[in-house]
Amino acid sequence: MIKQAPGAIGYVEYGYAIHNKLPFAALQNKAGEFVTANTASGEATLATTQFPPNLLRAWPSDPDAKDAYPIATFTWLLLYKNYTNAEIGDAVKKFVTFGLTDGQKFSEDLGYIPLPKEVADKALEALKIVQ
Repeated sequence: MIKQAPGAIGYVEYGYAIHNKLPFAALQNKAGEFVTANTASGEATLATTQFPPNLLRAWPSDPDAKDAYPIATFTWLLLYKNYTNAEIGDAVKKFVTFGLTDGQKFSEDLGYIPLPKEVADKALEALKIVQ
């Protein structure tokens, strides 16, 4: 609808905007810089995110970096700790492992920001408890 209505302003995720060739604005970040959403500015935001101890949840909040896009965040994935069907549990772990390792190289083509290595490593460590 945004694309069809002249002068419309809306909010959609970066990948959707890119794949649908929607124009988007540069936003002023905490450092006072006007930054366009792209892989580099998103990576700058995610790289500054601090995770609380023993948690895989964090919300980036307008970081200080002058090249950081002010509204980037993570996409979450929830898993069971125990799968009653071992084949399903193994398949889930293999899929998530791929996404956190080799699958990262497809992030940009899919409209996502590759995870910082520290975040992917932390998620891989947490994946070890899934059975």
